[in-house]
Amino acid sequence: MTDQLPNLEAYWMPYTGNRYFKKNPRLFTKASGMFYTTHTGQQILDGASGLWCCNTGHCHPKIVEAVQQQAATLDYATAFQV
Repeated sequence: MTDQLPNLEAYWMPYTGNRYFKKNPRLFTKASGMFYTTHTGQQILDGASGLWCCNTGHCHPKIVEAVQQQAATLDYATAFQV
């Protein structure tokens, strides 16, 4: 991990005053289990389960494997009858 920040000039954080975010940004670079990891290596508990869509934890091995297999088979198909 690194303490270096990317250029935040054009970065927008929804529902947050940009001046507060840019003063002390918390950028997540990784997630595993119940935790996010910031660009400085700090672990933050994901108390909202990724907004309630990661109730098995982030990067669960069985889910990662299933997604990889599906993406290798068919990654997208239109729902429109073309």
